[in-house]
Amino acid sequence: MENAPLRRAYAGILLAAALYGAPRRAAALAAKGRSATRRQSDPAPKPRRRRATEPSLPPLSKRRLFGLDVADVTLDEAVARIIAWSREVPARTVATAHMGHAIALRRDRVFARAMGEADLVLGGARPFLWVSGDEGGELRSLIRGEDLVEPLAAEAARAGRSLFLFGPTMSGLHQVAKGLKRRHPRLELVGAYAPPEGFERDPEVHREILSMIRTARPDIILVAMAAPDGEVWANGMADTVRHGVFVTVGRDLGTARTGTGALTTLFALPSLYVAHRGDRAEHGAAERRRAIAATSDERYRATRAGTRQRELDEAASDRAKREAGRR
Repeated sequence: MENAPLRRAYAGILLAAALYGAPRRAAALAAKGRSATRRQSDPAPKPRRRRATEPSLPPLSKRRLFGLDVADVTLDEAVARIIAWSREVPARTVATAHMGHAIALRRDRVFARAMGEADLVLGGARPFLWVSGDEGGELRSLIRGEDLVEPLAAEAARAGRSLFLFGPTMSGLHQVAKGLKRRHPRLELVGAYAPPEGFERDPEVHREILSMIRTARPDIILVAMAAPDGEVWANGMADTVRHGVFVTVGRDLGTARTGTGALTTLFALPSLYVAHRGDRAEHGAAERRRAIAATSDERYRATRAGTRQRELDEAASDRAKREAGRR
């Protein structure tokens, strides 16, 4: 469908009819799609009622692997963290990294920045386990993008969180949505969208997607796009919409394995390992410089505070002496 309003209406009607079987709900979703270019006179949508903020999460343990700060967490811990973040502001991004990410990092600065700004990076390829095992102990879990879909849907249904599906084709999203809703009847799916090819360079489609997500206000957005496009798009959207957790899960939502080819990975591993060692050395040196700077700053502040206190004490002593002389 070339026409944007028709594409939006089709997305809303198809998903609503599949999941809810209610004409009223279908019409409502279709109307949301058609209102992507909202008139200024129209009232703004009511914000979703927010629950109390979840308790603070424990510190996130990270390992520096192949130029990425990979979280050392189990699948259950990753899901719990995403659920906890899902009702907080600002928006967050979660990336599941395979060796294709490590290769792309070396030639794509925009992608490297998006991965560096991600709130949670999960290692999804065996070389992450191998290298971490050689450097102090293996990561506790290998977590691929498709591994997150089912447990996230189950926990979202239990916790009352809403999902939005963003992927390559509406027919594929339709099938995934039906399966998730069948297995998790309480799951709230608030929308789905399959953008046209090259949508990243189309301002009209970008405004359309922004309107959809701002209207639906999903707690979790599952992004099924291949790297580096998915991570770069999710990072930009998180900065723009300011709510929800954008989780990139690879090219497909729980169907195909993501990642670069086995032969490509095999041939790239030696150079990737050399790059990893160089990055570790550079990262360690930067950490030491920051620690030294922080220590120096603390010493300077302590010295300055001590000097200031001595000046105050001397001034008070001088005043006391003058007052004693007047008497």
